[in-house]
Amino acid sequence: MQRIAVFDLDETITSRGTWGRFVSQALKGRPDKMLAMWARAGVGQLIYKAGAQERISVKRAMLRQSLSGKSKAELQSLADKFADEEVQTGLRPGAVRQIEAHRAAGDRIIVASAGADLVVEAIAQRLGIETVLSTKLAWSGDGDNQICARHFGSENCYGAGKLERLRKCLETLDDFQRTSVHITMYSDSYSDLPVMQYADKGVSVNGDKKLLKAAEIYGFETVNWSV
Repeated sequence: MQRIAVFDLDETITSRGTWGRFVSQALKGRPDKMLAMWARAGVGQLIYKAGAQERISVKRAMLRQSLSGKSKAELQSLADKFADEEVQTGLRPGAVRQIEAHRAAGDRIIVASAGADLVVEAIAQRLGIETVLSTKLAWSGDGDNQICARHFGSENCYGAGKLERLRKCLETLDDFQRTSVHITMYSDSYSDLPVMQYADKGVSVNGDKKLLKAAEIYGFETVNWSV
């Protein structure tokens, strides 16, 4: 039976979230714009929690204040530097061990994250993981003149949307049949409950409070990958 290991990225493989830190680095040296970005993000988060807008609206506001208008070359360079530092000092030790265990067993490894594709793909590449599902940035212009747009190039790879992306990805595999594969999903966040329920095995990695409660209900394994 083919075995597939699906890893969330932020606070599952990495010890901290990547999106906020990445966009902050893009605004390094611009404290005025950084303050404006975090102010908008804070207001947006309150509106999101009140149920008045989608989660991606918060990320879109941050995108417009930080990345939009910058060249693809500049942002790719920033993402590469960010990924180099993250792989050196920002990964959960347990995540690295588990990825290597799956690789040694010959399992297919997938990273599925709501993070921006430039960052998620750069980190995954350094971990030797080829299959990546993430939230795509959008670009305008051609070739070397591409600049980051004011909107995303895909739906947010989050919650039920992440499950939809995963299912579509799996359907592209040769002779894929759901009953003939064993899927393990690793995540720190309750937002990944749809994927963890779809998987044959769910693993709560340093899980948030809601996920830990769900783990008791659904029988998910709980692990601490900080050491």
